[in-house]
Amino acid sequence: MIKLILAIFSSIFILVSAALIYYWRDIQYDPSAMDLFSYFILLPLVLSFILLSPYLIYQAYQSYKKHKQQQALRLQQQATPQVVEQKQDVAAVKWLNLNLFSSFALSAFGEDDAIIDELKNFKSPELDHSLTNNYGLPVLSYRITALDEQLDADSTIEEGRTARIKALIQQQLEQQCEILYSIAEHLKQSAFFYDSEIAYQYRMHPAWIDANYQSDDPDHVEQQAQQVPRLNQLNIHLLLPYNLLLLWDEHSAQAMLLDFMQTLGVVSQQVNIQHHFIEQANAYSDWLALLGEISTQTEQVSVLINVDSEIDQDVLDEKMWQTDHYVAAEFASSWCIAAPDVKIQQAEASKQLKIALNVQDLSACLSHGAPDSVDAIEQEQPFVLLLDEATEIKVIKQTNQTFAAALIESHHFLHSKPIFGDTQALAKIGGFMLGPHLSTQNTAMIYSTDQASTHAFFQANLESHSFKPVI
Repeated sequence: MIKLILAIFSSIFILVSAALIYYWRDIQYDPSAMDLFSYFILLPLVLSFILLSPYLIYQAYQSYKKHKQQQALRLQQQATPQVVEQKQDVAAVKWLNLNLFSSFALSAFGEDDAIIDELKNFKSPELDHSLTNNYGLPVLSYRITALDEQLDADSTIEEGRTARIKALIQQQLEQQCEILYSIAEHLKQSAFFYDSEIAYQYRMHPAWIDANYQSDDPDHVEQQAQQVPRLNQLNIHLLLPYNLLLLWDEHSAQAMLLDFMQTLGVVSQQVNIQHHFIEQANAYSDWLALLGEISTQTEQVSVLINVDSEIDQDVLDEKMWQTDHYVAAEFASSWCIAAPDVKIQQAEASKQLKIALNVQDLSACLSHGAPDSVDAIEQEQPFVLLLDEATEIKVIKQTNQTFAAALIESHHFLHSKPIFGDTQALAKIGGFMLGPHLSTQNTAMIYSTDQASTHAFFQANLESHSFKPVI
């Protein structure tokens, strides 16, 4: 605005001065001091004001209008500060709640809780008996030696990476067998009571399907329907690395999973198998999206199997082009999980998983979502599982800044990355799935800088820790 006024005044001053000088020179006029002040100062000012008056009036009106709006907004905020603050809090945090019925994990560090114990002691990789580098020398790896014995005992034409991954999937299914049997019985009873079409599949005598079937019970009696909470479907989510997409036989894997479920008595119509080929860059966000989807499935239960193996010479040869010190690893983990409203006959949830999204104040989030964390903070044992690289400066600064206000210090952290060596495509998902084994205390936390405003909590004793967030 000032530049515009100066520009107009300067232009008028130059024009008026030039006209006066030429005119006075022609008539040979000798101006006095008063004439010079009047014609060279006052006249340009008056002409400038006349030209700028519409613009100045418009600007004054806009300033007055803006002042009135700000004053009205200030009065409104002063009148209802608590209501506005509550609305902001409600909009800021979103909670995902799930029930965890069973959890298992396997790696070179051991199984389940043993993995956490070895992680605290930092178990180093060992020289691999089969894998070599470009010079033919043995390399370090996190190989599951028990898997070698199983593969040697089984007669299979498959070798290498895919064979090891299938063996890990089979191992996790066997670990989940107890809860899967309870789910199978519940699915059957639910079909008898709620779904006549699926019930027909269960009521068919096995001899109609398998001509070689011979019943061990000569007095076979058709099972009667019993009322149970409705359960329509078992979802099996198989999480695999993206670089396996072109090598993996989905049809063969699906047949293996269906055969296993049919041995438990579940008909294929009630089993939904989904393959997820996940890229490392999107792994954590895809994982949270999957958990969010499961939290809305009120009549379904899900089994999540996360598995990867790079104990394969061909895979290692590809990786060695990028680094001479690549540490290959293999691991598997599985959950049986469902929305909070899902009930399974003869099975109780062992943990409750709460995921807080868009967290700005971690202290307030802990007081609502994990009240038992106060006891954990006072102790020296780690209860926060960090999924990121522990030596990165950016990660250190972010975690310290995030947890400082909640009085959570570095000795409360445990980093899961070393378990997986350089096999990192599904490492953050695998680390997250170790959460239920992190501590025998009531509260455990999971955090990654990939989603800086997201915090996950595991809690036991569901009945004594009911949580109803205000949304």
